[in-house]
Amino acid sequence: MCIRRRDMSHHSRFLLSAFAVVWMCIPALPAMAHDGPHGPDILIEVERATVSDMQVDLRLTLTGLGGPLVLRGVHASGASGHLRTPVSISFAEDVGVDAVLSFASDPPEVFTLMLDFGTAGISEITVIPDNKLH
Repeated sequence: MCIRRRDMSHHSRFLLSAFAVVWMCIPALPAMAHDGPHGPDILIEVERATVSDMQVDLRLTLTGLGGPLVLRGVHASGASGHLRTPVSISFAEDVGVDAVLSFASDPPEVFTLMLDFGTAGISEITVIPDNKLH
């Protein structure tokens, strides 16, 4: 029986040590999982993306998931974007944004829209335009 207690004690120490090592590593896991730059905490939904000639008219809904943000501009590869004014988004606030992208030729059927939030970073979303109105 003494041997059994010793084995159980050794087993308990091993489990406790393993638990302690795992517990100490838990705070480091999120840091390791998020290497590289990240955009701001925001949810982006494309409500409308309509093509007319060489432009795409966009209607977006932005929902703030973090601190206050200011959308300063939008752009895509091969296009320049236009916002009327910078747009402020607060935590848990839904904001509708209208923007226009002007392409040098026909817009692609699928493209990545980049939303510039200044020092907070850039968020990206894939856009598939609704239709072409020529």
